[in-house]
Amino acid sequence: MTGHPNDIELIREVLHESDSRAFGILMGRYTAQVYRAALRLMKDEENAAEVTQMAFIQAYKQLSSWRGENFGAWVTIITNHIALRLLEKEKQQRIDDVEIEDVAICDEGYDEEKEEQLQSLEQAVSELPEGDRQIIQWHYYENIPLAEIAERLGQTENNVKVRIFRIRERLKKKVKGEK
Repeated sequence: MTGHPNDIELIREVLHESDSRAFGILMGRYTAQVYRAALRLMKDEENAAEVTQMAFIQAYKQLSSWRGENFGAWVTIITNHIALRLLEKEKQQRIDDVEIEDVAICDEGYDEEKEEQLQSLEQAVSELPEGDRQIIQWHYYENIPLAEIAERLGQTENNVKVRIFRIRERLKKKVKGEK
């Protein structure tokens, strides 16, 4: 290899001659570009450096699928995919951590008063007319969207909202012991 080979020549050498030095030259050309792309998404230098390294490893493994497009753009796309996957994993981990903390907070102690209120509410719900009880079941226990409940009942969404509001008011009165 003489002079300054272009990307295509370097990639040929990597693929056909297993020349890792040629891939090193490609990395040298595009590391700054890939790092900037990673940093833009990761917002952290250490994580951006890790994503950069992962992107070049992935590019090396997938080099045979390269279709001759701009190598810098191609490896930057790989970088973006890796960074977005990592960010999604981090986000999911934070959500899982919050849910675990919420459960821990909920389990901190038994509250007899709240337990009695819940039992009173369950009793009041069980005494509702069948149609009202079904709406409460769908909305609060099965988390069925209002639009779907309205469709099941052949009513408008607003009518269902009004019914739920009125049912809740009756339940509040019943639980508080009012008539």
